[in-house]
Amino acid sequence: MYDTTQDTVTVPSDPTELAARDDVDEVTDRFPHGDEDHCEADYAGRTIVGVTNDDGEVLLVTDRDASHAVLPSPKVAHDGDWTGTAREELAEIAEMDIRVTSVERVRHAEHVLEGDDEVFDETTHLVLAAEPVADDPELPDLEAEHWSLEWHDSYPDELLEDGRPETEDVRLFVD
Repeated sequence: MYDTTQDTVTVPSDPTELAARDDVDEVTDRFPHGDEDHCEADYAGRTIVGVTNDDGEVLLVTDRDASHAVLPSPKVAHDGDWTGTAREELAEIAEMDIRVTSVERVRHAEHVLEGDDEVFDETTHLVLAAEPVADDPELPDLEAEHWSLEWHDSYPDELLEDGRPETEDVRLFVD
């Protein structure tokens, strides 16, 4: 169990309510899929976590094979806890306890079939800012995995594709 008193923000069960706040960015993006059984089918959406350390570096998950990076972004069940899901994911993949410090963005994710404009599903992507609870957390050695965890102090052009939603989320945390 995680100590939720560490968090400095509360997320309601319907995180789209947060879009009404002046300090939260609200966007809508479309995600094309080959069929209606997409990666977020049967989920409320994703909690996307921008973890920054004391040096101002952001934690990215990098796919070594595809040379592509993203912020940690676990799926959230319909009755799930958005900040709890973020904490669980970081504890699992990075062996790190985090403190959620703010809500940065609410994304209305519209899912469409490739070549079609009709939305067949909508989910929510909630972008949270967080920080490690411990000073100077050590990242696990993932040499056997096809992905790695890396701290970045600037925008990694070679790992991100401009204009993509996941890239815009990274830009919230590094220049």
